[in-house]
Amino acid sequence: MNTKILEYIIAIAQERSISRAAERFYLTQPVLSRHLKKIEDELGAPLFVRQRDGMTLTEAGRIYINSAQNILHLEAELESDLRAMRAEEKSTLRVYVDFLDTDQLTQQILPPFREQYRDVRVRFVHMGTEEIQSYLSSGEKGIGILTAVSRRVSGLEYITLYEDEQVVVKPADGDAMDTVFMMPLASSMRARQNRWLEQAGVRFAAVMEAASFQSALDGARMGQGCACALRSLAEKAGLIPWEKVPPVPFRVSAVYPRDMVFRPAALALLQAIIGAGGGVRRQEARPASGALPERWRPV
Repeated sequence: MNTKILEYIIAIAQERSISRAAERFYLTQPVLSRHLKKIEDELGAPLFVRQRDGMTLTEAGRIYINSAQNILHLEAELESDLRAMRAEEKSTLRVYVDFLDTDQLTQQILPPFREQYRDVRVRFVHMGTEEIQSYLSSGEKGIGILTAVSRRVSGLEYITLYEDEQVVVKPADGDAMDTVFMMPLASSMRARQNRWLEQAGVRFAAVMEAASFQSALDGARMGQGCACALRSLAEKAGLIPWEKVPPVPFRVSAVYPRDMVFRPAALALLQAIIGAGGGVRRQEARPASGALPERWRPV
């Protein structure tokens, strides 16, 4: 719908004159008269009664004007919402992650970043590994954090943040061996854990969902079952890997489009992510080769 026409008809009602309404929009009277006639022909009813002291609305005209004002109000609200959304988009950086257990990284990523950019919001979006790679390689600008890269996608840059192993640990008292704590069912991490246990030929009677590796370990430490977790965290908790299940590699990588032009805030966020990965390596896991590419290093 051409909402400008609605404004024309409302102006005629306000001015009670086609000529004065036409002047408001820098139109000629014949042009505005043709717009009005077209609307009346489409509706099959006159909107105005022409009287000596000016034009007054018919019943159909009052209905039309009320509806037109509502439409223009909704259009103004829509434009305002879109402007607010665009403003938020400019001040929001998205990090796409393929696992739910992001607390450890976010606690190290956000403080140094917010020291520089207090007004920029960082939003973590959970997606599958393949979905993130497809999303970023299709032209979407952003940064991903991946835990299982089975194949590297052309056009994307990968930086290893840290490496560890996933292990199955036994409960502290050695009982409850028929129960295991794993990541939530809908997560891509859970799908990988399911394949891992299936390949190891291990099947548990009951599966308990854990929101993080740490909460899975807490369940094992309290004797409620086994847990799928990271070796570094298990060792810190004093829990022993179950020798029946071979460990599997756990590598965390940052990924982004190779041709991505980084705004200062996005570059600072990438540096914070790499720095957070380095912090994890120093504290808990084996060294990895992560480093900021030469072209992105600050001068």
